[in-house]
Amino acid sequence: MASRSRVTGVAEIVLNVRDLPRMRAFYEEVLGFELLSQASHTTGMEPDPEGEPTIAFLTIRQTETPLGRNGHPELFVLIDYRRHVFAKTRFDGHEPRTSTLNHLAFEIPYENYEAERRRLEDLGLEPRPTVFEGMSARALFFQDPEGNTLELICHDPALR
Repeated sequence: MASRSRVTGVAEIVLNVRDLPRMRAFYEEVLGFELLSQASHTTGMEPDPEGEPTIAFLTIRQTETPLGRNGHPELFVLIDYRRHVFAKTRFDGHEPRTSTLNHLAFEIPYENYEAERRRLEDLGLEPRPTVFEGMSARALFFQDPEGNTLELICHDPALR
């Protein structure tokens, strides 16, 4: 049976956390994930270079997908949900007092982005297009029937 998957890989697993330094140390020490980057986003899209990190991107493994070849390996992301501005305003993952899951991100081919946006709209899922210029990527955020936030993300060569 041929696969019908529109997904080329898992791009990110994202958790809401209360103690970012402790959780980062745990995943680095216990699972061997390596820090790719971290930033402080307490007021907006531009990071505060002097601020205490509110988000950490840990590399699970390098991939040979378009995202992977362009600086976005398979990631495990930790977000301090109490301080990270996007966790409070833009990303609407699970209630962090009852679940640590923020959202699941899956990679799709760039050439399928617009078709996927239209398909999700036709399904009534109201995708929210998002551009990540720093990662040369664009994404579609939407929710499954039980409220889990999903992301379809692709490398966008025009954002280099």
